Amino acid sequence: PPMVKHRKLLISVVLVAVLSAIAAFLWLLASRAPAVVRLLPEGDVIIYANLKPVHLWDLNKTSPVKLEGDYRDFVEQTGIRYEHDLDEVAVSRRDTPDGQDTESSEVFVGQFDQQRLRNYLEKISAGHVTYHDHVIYSIPSKGPIPHQSHTVRVSILDPKRIAVTNMESSAPIQGIIDASYRRPAGPSLLREYYRRVPVTALGWMIARIPAGARAPQLLNGWSFDFLENTVTVASLRYQGDVRLQADVITASDEDAARIVDQANSFLLISRSIAQSVGARGADPDVKAAFDSIRAQQNKNVAVFTATVSQRMLKKLVSEARPESTAPAPSPSPSANQRKRHRR
Repeated sequence: PPMVKHRKLLISVVLVAVLSAIAAFLWLLASRAPAVVRLLPEGDVIIYANLKPVHLWDLNKTSPVKLEGDYRDFVEQTGIRYEHDLDEVAVSRRDTPDGQDTESSEVFVGQFDQQRLRNYLEKISAGHVTYHDHVIYSIPSKGPIPHQSHTVRVSILDPKRIAVTNMESSAPIQGIIDASYRRPAGPSLLREYYRRVPVTALGWMIARIPAGARAPQLLNGWSFDFLENTVTVASLRYQGDVRLQADVITASDEDAARIVDQANSFLLISRSIAQSVGARGADPDVKAAFDSIRAQQNKNVAVFTATVSQRMLKKLVSEARPESTAPAPSPSPSANQRKRHRR
């Protein structure tokens, strides 16, 4: 009957509409940057890491972190151990106007005892102010340049989030506190390029390298100066093996081709040197990881990819294992000591 047909058609239309709405909602969630990153102030480098999957490895059993110095004091007083209490990290960095130093802002997400952390911050801080019911602690810290110091500012945003900055003014950490009350869009670099980050990436970085930026020097006089005036979107995905990808976005197809050519030339020289010197060449996993590096052009983007196997990851973790904290055995007495003892 016509009524039954219309009812089936109506049900089909409603079902399609519901499924479309769900798909659109899931796409919206996937296309938005993590909330913790959107709290950050402007910067030339934006970094994010999701550490929750790392906790499943329980690295503290396979490679226990040695507690010593300031970190040991921090753990004893706060109870926080970053290797299993830290879930997410978001960082915004930029060079100072004179290009001699770096300023940064970080937001950490994890599990911690607010009162113990507050007591620790009160103990080490030189003072504090209150901004929108949030306490901002000021902690003096030495900078990388002799006789230059920073003021590190720390604020507990809520039971799971902590904000830290070492910028000259208090405006950045106040901006993070303001952003924690709303749904911010995030820094401009994030808004423009996050769509290039793979959905399944556990960690990623977006870096703008302006013209004239300082480039680190490599072997044989090579440097990264060919990356000037570009934006790099690098990501890490875990799919049994670790998949690394870096998209270097340039102003033109010609610039991308130039970067790929220079990168391939550098890789060719590096592989030739590795073969002639034989550095770790006997390790097939290291060789496979190095040989997996590829540089290709996609219009105005130079695409770099590499793969690190599970076996290689286990080796890296094993080699990073600190020495045992157990007390070393007493040295055996020397021959002269034994002679004196017999006397």
